[in-house]
Amino acid sequence: MIEHMFGTAMVLSAGYAALLEQLRGRDTDWLVAERDAVLREQRRLRLRELAILRVLDERRVVDDSLAARDGVSLRQLQRSRATAKALEALPHIAAVAEAGRLSDAQLDAVSRLADPDSDAEWARRAPGCSPAVLEDLARRRTKPTAADWQARRAARRLTFGWQRETGMLEGSFSLPDIDGVLVESVLNRMVDRMRPAKGQPWETRERRAADAFVALCRGYADLEDVPAPELRLVVQVPASGPATIVGIPLPDELVESVRAHAKIETTVIDPDGAEIARSRAKSTLPPRITRAVRLRDGTCRWPGCDRRTGLQVHHLWPRSWGGGDEIANLAAVCTGGGTDHHAQLVPHGHYALLGNPNQPDALTLIHRDDLPALAELAASRARAQPTAAA
Repeated sequence: MIEHMFGTAMVLSAGYAALLEQLRGRDTDWLVAERDAVLREQRRLRLRELAILRVLDERRVVDDSLAARDGVSLRQLQRSRATAKALEALPHIAAVAEAGRLSDAQLDAVSRLADPDSDAEWARRAPGCSPAVLEDLARRRTKPTAADWQARRAARRLTFGWQRETGMLEGSFSLPDIDGVLVESVLNRMVDRMRPAKGQPWETRERRAADAFVALCRGYADLEDVPAPELRLVVQVPASGPATIVGIPLPDELVESVRAHAKIETTVIDPDGAEIARSRAKSTLPPRITRAVRLRDGTCRWPGCDRRTGLQVHHLWPRSWGGGDEIANLAAVCTGGGTDHHAQLVPHGHYALLGNPNQPDALTLIHRDDLPALAELAASRARAQPTAAA
């Protein structure tokens, strides 16, 4: 059976290759004319298919299983049924379709737009209109009632969930009329205003839209004093294991960047990986420290940045480099949006923001490859620690 299927596929592949070779020997004018003829024939057959569908529908033998058989969506099947029914009262449009002058998209749209009184007019106009224009006109043909609006609003939804394999939160939404326009206009305005840093390439519009959405959520969290998402860093003992957020492994660099908002949870496991004991989750940075840092700084401490939203507490000297949780080693920096300075700072970024955060002008950006400058700051920090302890 497998050999037969493989042989059939090879024959079909060879047939298509032979057809291509034959067509490449034709001149361009002939190919254009032949394609037009094929399209007309496809459209004529489409009208015949719709007529058959209409009769089958009258006999009540059309159900959702037909969509699976045809390899189309249920929505497309419903549209085809509606088009087939409407064309019975639209003879002029049906004649134009049979002549091959209407695409499937044009035919579906105009069959919802026209009525017996406007049949002849739209049979003349539809071939010159794009499907989008016809769809828009069809939507405007009927004024929605209050019940229609209530039904539209009742259909609003926003779903989201974690894709464990990719570590991404994915979702979709559907919003009615005014709500949809509001969300669209706000997101478009935010996306249009996002500019890359000097000398940096533009992000795609899709990525900027994602940043804008996250920025809106961060803005709400700041305004309402919503606590940062609880992040649990799971440490396996004695075996080493990655930290996770909602069960998704995180790289060490990302773990370092979120220590200020995380909880450490130690899990003791046996050699086979079975859990023996689990400690109580413990915050690495007390909320009072986080509030004190945000109150002291007010804005992002990246030099020249005055952003007041989307702030996270950053360890100037990373924990993995020996830095502690004292306020003198913490500063507020922005994350997400069009700036995302947190992502540019060590240990996951290229720059270190070092100095005394208690002074408004005492923080300096140093590239992580500038070893002499880092060594000097490390030495001065070591000298200052005994004094601070005293």
